[in-house]
Amino acid sequence: MLISIGEILVDIFDDGKHQDILPGGAPFNVACNALLYTDQVSFIGAVGNDNNGRMLIDVANKKGFTNPHIKVLDNRYTSRAIVSLKDGERSFRFEREQGADYILDINDIDLSSIKDKDIIHIGSLMLSFKEGRDFYFELIKKIRKNLKAMISFDINYRDDIFSSSIEAKEIFLKALKEADILKFSIEELSLFSKKEKNEDILSELLNDNQIAVITLGKDGSIFYHNGDMVKVDSYQVKPVDTTGAGDAFYSYFLASLVNDPDFINHHEKIISNLTRANVVGALATQKKGAIGVAPNKEEIEAFIKNHHNS
Repeated sequence: MLISIGEILVDIFDDGKHQDILPGGAPFNVACNALLYTDQVSFIGAVGNDNNGRMLIDVANKKGFTNPHIKVLDNRYTSRAIVSLKDGERSFRFEREQGADYILDINDIDLSSIKDKDIIHIGSLMLSFKEGRDFYFELIKKIRKNLKAMISFDINYRDDIFSSSIEAKEIFLKALKEADILKFSIEELSLFSKKEKNEDILSELLNDNQIAVITLGKDGSIFYHNGDMVKVDSYQVKPVDTTGAGDAFYSYFLASLVNDPDFINHHEKIISNLTRANVVGALATQKKGAIGVAPNKEEIEAFIKNHHNS
């Protein structure tokens, strides 16, 4: 099973003429998309007692998660991300000072239902508030003490939600050391080291047991484990909206790891899964928003077949 924990919020697209309010939040995006690729997915998060929160719960209820838990907080509003688009590329401004997304309770997680080969994926936005950091490290501590499940962490680095970039980097460096599986963008990777080569940065940041994937945008992705690095090219598409493309990519990667934990030890399977994850990320940019935009398995295979025949 894949258990995704963290921010669930609304992405507000406003072009000055009209406003689209869509479900979002990186861990929620990952959870929703992963249902296309693996059977059992759960999500744990928090929303406010408002229209946006009710909309998000309705979306979650229709997805078919296994034992989801979305807490409704009366004294908080549902967190918001204001999304600006230019030539398909997005920028975010968050409204979450009194938001609900990082007010999570360790007691809401049923550790007894988690099995050894499950993946617990944790979002990073919670780290910008003390409540979220306390939750993150307490959850890690409990998992390590009682379980052999794997912990996934998406860097999703944003220094504008911290008091300074120095504070942000310190917190992220501490957090990423605790995970078994990590996702970076290529821009994020260079933030944490003065080294120039990707291999050297990854060797410096990670221990031998950690797995990392690095998204390269239109240039594909990289898989790294125990000193071995594999780069897989992507397919070129003209993006409409890149919001959630990395989440879509990662949802396929994590689902593949749930379905076949041993694939990381087989070069051909790594290439196959990253190829398809790249397709998922690319095709997710063809529609606005981050949920309901990822292709299903049949659409992935059809795209690859048509591309090879073109």
